[in-house]
Amino acid sequence: MPPLLRHLSTSTMNANNDQLNTRISENAGYQLTASSYSGQTSAFTNANDVRIKNSSLSITTNVNTASEPLKVLYKRVAPHAISNEGGRADNPKCHPGTREEVIGLLERWMNAIEGDRILWLSGPAGGGKTAIVKTLTERFTDRGICTINFYFFRGDSTRNGAQPLVPTLLYQLFELCSPSLEEAVAGILSRRPHVMDGSLSEQCKFLSALFPTIRRSLPASALVLILVDGLDECDVDAELSQPDLIRALASLVMEKDSPFRLLVASRPEALIRMAFNRLSSPAQTIFLNEEYSPEKDIRVFVTAEFDEIKASHPSARLLDRDWPSPTDVEAIICKSSGQFIYAATVMRYISRPSTVPSLSLQRVQGIVPAGKNSPFTHLDTIYTFILAQADDPEVMHDVLSVTLLTEIESEHTMLLDHYNSRNSRAVMESCISQLSAIVQLTEDGGINFYHASLTDFLVDPDRSGIYWVDVDAFRVKLLIGLWEQPSKILSECTVHSISP
Repeated sequence: MPPLLRHLSTSTMNANNDQLNTRISENAGYQLTASSYSGQTSAFTNANDVRIKNSSLSITTNVNTASEPLKVLYKRVAPHAISNEGGRADNPKCHPGTREEVIGLLERWMNAIEGDRILWLSGPAGGGKTAIVKTLTERFTDRGICTINFYFFRGDSTRNGAQPLVPTLLYQLFELCSPSLEEAVAGILSRRPHVMDGSLSEQCKFLSALFPTIRRSLPASALVLILVDGLDECDVDAELSQPDLIRALASLVMEKDSPFRLLVASRPEALIRMAFNRLSSPAQTIFLNEEYSPEKDIRVFVTAEFDEIKASHPSARLLDRDWPSPTDVEAIICKSSGQFIYAATVMRYISRPSTVPSLSLQRVQGIVPAGKNSPFTHLDTIYTFILAQADDPEVMHDVLSVTLLTEIESEHTMLLDHYNSRNSRAVMESCISQLSAIVQLTEDGGINFYHASLTDFLVDPDRSGIYWVDVDAFRVKLLIGLWEQPSKILSECTVHSISP
């Protein structure tokens, strides 16, 4: 039985192996029946109507209470943060045959005897990071490779902060190691019951003191992989907790004789990027971009999903034999821009059993109105949350607007400065950094959207609300602003870039 469940189902007492001596005074009428004592007895087994007279009994009960100090640990565990423990068990894994290149890189990193002990898996919003971590966890478990994990999620108050991290990882170690680890932890907690209330650094030092016990419980040369997913969703005191977490876990992993390796998956937030840059030992980085053939993987996924719909949907009989057309499939792949979130959102909508799939596809394409149930509700929620992180909405609106007007190259970013003197290079880069999950600043100074579907969101006022971009109105404002600075227009020849 898992230790947390055992804790919940076992009654414990404060003394370890106490002897409880109960003396029954001499009397002439004390009677033991079959229901008088539910413990294990031997003297009166199967006896009925037993009477004890003029006797003295000493009843000794051995109560194993070694787990009593572990209550300090158990009440801090976040079970929903553990893969397959109820919180993220329904998280999608990678579709069979997809993301094999990335997963192969991660497997080779883990299996390498020498090399970086820390790896940062990063990528835009909706790039499939959690699915990759989930798939990797299950593959390693099937192969007997030890893993412990923590899935952050801002929508769950039990796992949107860093405090439950170490207790939850330690709880999983109990399942991998011998009972001696539980005993060692119980011994320390009995002396220092408040250690789990300390900083992440102090908690990791507590964990490092257990290295010898952990090592003895593992096969020779075996390592335990710590997987932390969604670090950007650790948003309780994020500016402190995210760097502290990276620093504390890195120190734990880099210690001599450490049995751990660390994989962190997150969006490319500036705060997290800076924390990794500050580590004394470099971390290997994998950024999910077009280098890893996402378009091919998305095509495999979309094609398989359509095949499943045609085979199992209640209204499949109403679908044409050649539905969907190759053009329909390619449109979804193109709009995905190498990020799985769009394809997954659209295919989930089309596969809904309550609507004929061909009608759902037409709603996705905008051919017929979607009604109350928009195909893009989940996607819009993600975009809205990210845009809300910008601390200067005016600059953000300018950046998004000019990006929609033209394919931005490095020289075109000067448009914003000409239009509004507030839009200095420093201000612009700061704004883009806050939107790094959906907007990319290229090495040559250009601006790109990671998601083609972001354009559809921004130009639709019903979807984007306060973030709506009126492209035509902004074009006029920009031309007027540039016209008032003719010398800059002539020197940089920018007007043609935004003309209708």
